[in-house]
Amino acid sequence: MLPLLPTSPAGRIVNVSSGLASLARNAVPAAPYAAVKLIGYSAPKAALNRLTVQLAYLSRDTATDLDGHRGTQTIPEGAVEPVRLALLAQDGPTGSFPDSKGIIPW
Repeated sequence: MLPLLPTSPAGRIVNVSSGLASLARNAVPAAPYAAVKLIGYSAPKAALNRLTVQLAYLSRDTATDLDGHRGTQTIPEGAVEPVRLALLAQDGPTGSFPDSKGIIPW
């Protein structure tokens, strides 16, 4: 897929992560989800975050019912941020970890 990005007028990669994958947030015991230990969920999301950082670097010259229904957003609410990111202007930010409230620390 990466070789196709430069050929697209609006190529995007949007990875959907989670605050449970933020190493910076979850290293602080008082953080909201620091006590949540879903290793099978959080570890792959943290790996996805690292992949996102690497893809952003590699592409720098390119224009470019899991939780048992206990999630904090509805499906439409959860779709807002990925759609917003997919529709960013060509010179928009890249390689960040945003949510609807701002940037999440890696």
